[in-house]
Amino acid sequence: MRPVELMIQAFGPYAERETIDFTRLVGRSMFIVSGRTGAGKTTIFDAMTFALYGRASGALRNASDFRSQYANPETRTEVDFSFTIRGDRYRIVRQPQQPHPKNKTPYPHEATLYEWEDGWKPLATKVNEVQENIESILQLSYEQFSQILLLPQNQFRQLLDSNSNEKQQILQSIFKTEAYRAFQEKWGERYSGYRKQVEWAVERTRLKLLELEDEAVEDMSMRPIEEIHRWLGEREERLIATCDALVNQKKIHAKTLDQARDELEQAKSLVSLFKEQEETVRALDLYSKEEPVRDEKRKLLQNLESAASIRPVFERLQELENHVRRLTVEEKTSSKRFEQLKTTQSKLLDQQSALETDKKEIQSIQDRLRVLDEMIPKIKERAMIMTRRDELANRAKELADFKQATRLQELQERERQLAESVASEPSERAVDAERHVDKLIQLSTLESKVARLTKQLAEHEHAGKEIHRQHAAVQDEVSTYKHQDQLMLARQLSETLIDGEPCPVCGSRHHEVPQHEEIFENAAEREAALVRLDELSTRLIEARADYRSLHQQLESAREEFEEVAKGVQMNGPLTEELNTWRTHAEMLQREERIRHENERTLRQLSADIRQLEQARRRQFEEREQILTELEATQQRLHALGQGEETTFDALQRERVDLQQRLSILLKRVEAYDLEFEAVKKSLWKEEERLALTREQLTDATEQHETQETIWTNQLEVTQLTIERYTEIAHQIDERAMIREQVQREEENGIRLRHRKQLIEEKLENVERPDLEQSERKLREISMLYEQASEQLVTAQDASNRHRQIVSEWEALREDTALEESKLQTIKLIADTGKGINPQKMTFETYVQTAFFDQILHAANIHLDQMTSGQFRLERKVETAKGNAKSGLELLVFDAYTGQSRRVQNLSGGEGFKASLALALGLAEVVQQLSGGVSLETMLIDEGFGTLDAESLDQAIELLVSLQATGRLVGVISHVQELKDRVDARIEVKKSRSGSSIQLIVE
Repeated sequence: MRPVELMIQAFGPYAERETIDFTRLVGRSMFIVSGRTGAGKTTIFDAMTFALYGRASGALRNASDFRSQYANPETRTEVDFSFTIRGDRYRIVRQPQQPHPKNKTPYPHEATLYEWEDGWKPLATKVNEVQENIESILQLSYEQFSQILLLPQNQFRQLLDSNSNEKQQILQSIFKTEAYRAFQEKWGERYSGYRKQVEWAVERTRLKLLELEDEAVEDMSMRPIEEIHRWLGEREERLIATCDALVNQKKIHAKTLDQARDELEQAKSLVSLFKEQEETVRALDLYSKEEPVRDEKRKLLQNLESAASIRPVFERLQELENHVRRLTVEEKTSSKRFEQLKTTQSKLLDQQSALETDKKEIQSIQDRLRVLDEMIPKIKERAMIMTRRDELANRAKELADFKQATRLQELQERERQLAESVASEPSERAVDAERHVDKLIQLSTLESKVARLTKQLAEHEHAGKEIHRQHAAVQDEVSTYKHQDQLMLARQLSETLIDGEPCPVCGSRHHEVPQHEEIFENAAEREAALVRLDELSTRLIEARADYRSLHQQLESAREEFEEVAKGVQMNGPLTEELNTWRTHAEMLQREERIRHENERTLRQLSADIRQLEQARRRQFEEREQILTELEATQQRLHALGQGEETTFDALQRERVDLQQRLSILLKRVEAYDLEFEAVKKSLWKEEERLALTREQLTDATEQHETQETIWTNQLEVTQLTIERYTEIAHQIDERAMIREQVQREEENGIRLRHRKQLIEEKLENVERPDLEQSERKLREISMLYEQASEQLVTAQDASNRHRQIVSEWEALREDTALEESKLQTIKLIADTGKGINPQKMTFETYVQTAFFDQILHAANIHLDQMTSGQFRLERKVETAKGNAKSGLELLVFDAYTGQSRRVQNLSGGEGFKASLALALGLAEVVQQLSGGVSLETMLIDEGFGTLDAESLDQAIELLVSLQATGRLVGVISHVQELKDRVDARIEVKKSRSGSSIQLIVE
């Protein structure tokens, strides 16, 4: 994110509208915000943060307090902030909740986000939507923005002091490590789901064993596998023995059952014969009783035979009656129709005189139409040719002049000029000059670094010698005190010696007491000397460490300077050479931009000229074609000669009218002819039909009378009356069926008498058996057999079910063992990903530590420069206590003590340098990895006041060196040296009526 313009109105101490145009900082990467205390310097950063997130840059300020106390009541508090990110431009207009000048209801919090697309277009108009879109565009929350891009006043150590959880959220947002977190969560979910699956598999295996339906299986299912296998084998042997016993019992019952069935079958056969004898006797009695009915059927059959012989005569008589009746109706209908047609013909003959007049008019119209058909084509063709001639003449006149001829000449002249300007190749490329400038900048930076390190090394060497001299002097003084202590101890020992007794030191029994000089010891001075010696020893160690560090940095800087200087030729001092080449590079860049612009313009001009020339050529060709066609049209017009006075339209209208009249007359004549011919033809046909019908009616009447006489004679021959014939006529066709029925009944009587005789022969001297007793005996034996069969099937099913369940149980047990093994592997992966490991580090945190190590490496380069090698940031690798997450905590290594300590123990100035280095390292790693987060801007609110002169100088040089990266750094500071080193500053001036802003670029 890089700011473009900031407008604030009635905001904080600013009563009026104040605008900061950051585009004026082109070529500069750093600006200072300066002003008196309370003027509103921090409010500028508050305005940017409020525009983006609706909150202040620091935790001690609230958005509700942004309403300016100096502003007029009618002036609305508003922030209008535009910025660019990844090539896109956005703008936010936000107004906090503020009191209404007249009403009690305050103005609500409002925000609108715009995107630049050929103009500002709204992207979000609600506060929540703007918040979501901003976090999506910047890919940073407010807390992450305050820790990475903004070092707020008194809160610049947030990122440095934050714990693992807070750093994890920041790194997750920047480096998109959600995929690794999703991976570890996926394995956790997979373990949870798979564990349930394994638990169900274990339970399913146990439930499979319980399907055996044995009283002991409930207890056995919880015992070891060996006991379960032994119990299953014993149970299977018991089931097999039971099946064998039931098979033998079933065979005995089957043999007894077969004997009982044979006895029952014999009894059933005899009982059936006795029943058949009884039924035959009853059937013969019934047959004798039905003999009169059979006599009636034989008499009816005789009458039906007589009726069948005379039925054709009767059917012919009925047919003739129907025919006479039908011809009578047809004769009456035809006679009536004949009279109607004669009347219609008479009417048509009366219309013939009027029809002759219509025929004469038809002939006249047809003659006139032939004349018009000859005249119309010629007149039509002439009119069309004259119209086409006028159109061609007008078009040829329009195409005579090329309207864009002047523009074509102008473009051709401009093309010639641009071609001359780009004809020659540049002698030197801007990119080569830029590379040379970069090397000179690098040399200048290295030269300054070498000079600074040389000066610091000399100062440290001088300071070290002074400390060494002081240390030697204090050490001599301490040695004197130690010698005095020894003398005092010797005197005290000599006073305790007794002559003749051995000395506890040398063992001698003769003691010569030397003369001791008086010792005057000052205990306070002695203690102060010891304290000074300790301080000077510490300072001497630190000085030596500083000297070694500076000497190593100086040697590295000199080697780097010599390596870079190998390929660089200079004709003067480095500073003058750098300024000369910068000016030269800028001139080449301008020339190259002008040349590229001219080449692009030249290509566009060439394309425009080609289009205009093609248009002019097409226009000339079109005009030539039109002139040729115009001449041919004129010749055709002369060939047609002088036109008739009558117009084409008049002739056309006359022709249409005549055709309509002709059509009406022709239809009328045609309709009359058709109708007259149809009536004439129908009259002739109807006359013939009437004569034929009368003749047929006479013949039919004679035939009916003859047939009636024949029918009367046939009734007398067959001795039947008309009534009897009518009664039995419907049964004539059933006589064959009646004859077969009588014959079948007679045959049945013969069969019954024969069957009765055979049964009496079979049952001679045989008693009727007791069938119920035989059936009862069979049922008893069958019941025993079925019970044996059911017991055998039950036993076999139990045995088969036992084998099947055991087989399935064994398969389930093997599958469950495999599933449990897989579950242990999945659990190991899931626990490792969730941080259940000796390091207490999740998979996502492990990936983030890789990115964090790169950030620390980049940060330590800057921290080394700002602390002269004293401090280095390290990632804490020890496991946190309890359930706290670890892996992203920070320690600081102090080269003076050779030990690491918590970053929270750093002083204010040290903490500021470490925080600044960490923020710079984070930005560099993100840019190297081309992440989605844009860290083009850094805003620092105070913090430089905590630095000493040397640290301030190092921090300034570090920030100035960022110019090559293109980052924009904004600093709020009261430090005058920092103001003197930066040529772009925002001055905030405070007055009684509010503050004002002025951007100064030198």
